[in-house]
Amino acid sequence: MHTNETKAITITRWAAKLVAVLILTITGFVPKFTGMAGPLADKLPGGWPVVIAIGVMELITVIAILIPRTAFFGSLLAVFTMLGAIASHIVGPVGIEGDFLGVFIAALITLAASVTATILELRKAGGVRKLMPKPAADTHASDP
Repeated sequence: MHTNETKAITITRWAAKLVAVLILTITGFVPKFTGMAGPLADKLPGGWPVVIAIGVMELITVIAILIPRTAFFGSLLAVFTMLGAIASHIVGPVGIEGDFLGVFIAALITLAASVTATILELRKAGGVRKLMPKPAADTHASDP
């Protein structure tokens, strides 16, 4: 853990993660798993199977954000997920008309929160190298 993290940075990091988690839950996987994402299924090529796949990705993202050991990767996954969502609204089939405008704005907020969380999780870890798993020790290198 990065020991120089101030209380304000800790609060900001957690607030950013919780904003992302809250929005990914409310506008993300819950509507997709409860059947409330019918209008989205109607717009996306592939329909419900694609909507469910996105919901699974959002659920995995939320879980990863909330686990301290995987929070960086979860936040980074949220960034890429939101970039895809925003693209599907701007240049894809979803658009920003009607109820989709609110979801688009939520995606922008989630993107900002996810970028913030990713940067602060990286800073807390002390860099990318500290986040990567250590290679297994080569037991054959010291054979006589």
